[in-house]
Amino acid sequence: MGALSRRAHRRRVIRTDEDVGALRREVAVLAAGLPGLRHGDVELVATELATNIIRHTTTGGYVLYRQTAGGIELLAIDHGPGGRPAGTPPWAVPSRLGQTRLRPFRGDGLGVGLAAVQRLASAFDCYSEPGGTVILARLGLPTPVTAGRWRWGGVNVPLGGVGESGDAWAVTAKQHLAALVVDGLGHGPAAAMAARAAVTLFERQEVTDLDGFVRRAHEAMRGTRGGVMGVCLIDPERDELTYAGVGNISGRVLLRGDSHTLLGRDGTLGTELPPPRIRLARYPWGPGATLLLASDGIRSRWDAASYPKLLHHDPAVIAATLQRAHGRGNDDTTVLVVHDTRDRELRSAPGEGGGP
Repeated sequence: MGALSRRAHRRRVIRTDEDVGALRREVAVLAAGLPGLRHGDVELVATELATNIIRHTTTGGYVLYRQTAGGIELLAIDHGPGGRPAGTPPWAVPSRLGQTRLRPFRGDGLGVGLAAVQRLASAFDCYSEPGGTVILARLGLPTPVTAGRWRWGGVNVPLGGVGESGDAWAVTAKQHLAALVVDGLGHGPAAAMAARAAVTLFERQEVTDLDGFVRRAHEAMRGTRGGVMGVCLIDPERDELTYAGVGNISGRVLLRGDSHTLLGRDGTLGTELPPPRIRLARYPWGPGATLLLASDGIRSRWDAASYPKLLHHDPAVIAATLQRAHGRGNDDTTVLVVHDTRDRELRSAPGEGGGP
């Protein structure tokens, strides 16, 4: 599969009924002209997700939304009570691991509730803990976020919630998987130009040599304000992840209860100076492993493993949970999550104890 880069999300703060109406109108405009989408469904889902935030919190929250290759993705995020039991929102009934059965209810939205949102969505997931709740709904054609043994997703939120993001991420999955997070210096259009230069290079040719790619990215980013980067290459046959980082991109590999911090070097790409020295670092990989990469809009002391059952959820939900809890609020913020699904294959194989 070729490289897949993702559009930045927009953010609509939800505190009042007027915010609900504004979100409904914005999502309707974004969905206009997309095949396979009924505008009524899009507006209904946006309204119910936003109304749910008002109904279940006292401080409000926000909705992230973006256009995907074939539809719309929405992430409703709040700092409400959440968390009973871990990983399950207060309006849901826990069932089998990785599944949620919603209690039907009526409220101040369009009167259909989140159970209808789940029915209308091509993908639905939710995660809740004492810090709040994240609900994911994708509408329209399924977004290609899987390839063989891989599953990935992320959030990219520009400063202020609108406009161009100076962050970007991209993934390519062939025999190996390559993952990139790049952060143009500062924010706004000039930072976005620097990030696009690196992503364009990433999309142009399969990444097989990290050292060579970072050096080419340095040249591609000349003439821009420059930026920082973290790029990984995962070899599932050798069960190994190789990482090259320049600047303050943070990363973790989570595998069998262990957390490995990804180590790069200080520096900036795209400046007039010679390219920074590149250090390749190697880490263990394997079935069930999860990679997390984040720009410096996320505080460095984050730990996905501290959230009960979070890693069982959609990568976009994982990313949004970390962004909600650890976003600095004064910069663009990006979190990318890649999961090796071979652990599910092993659990579902005959003699291995059944399904997920």
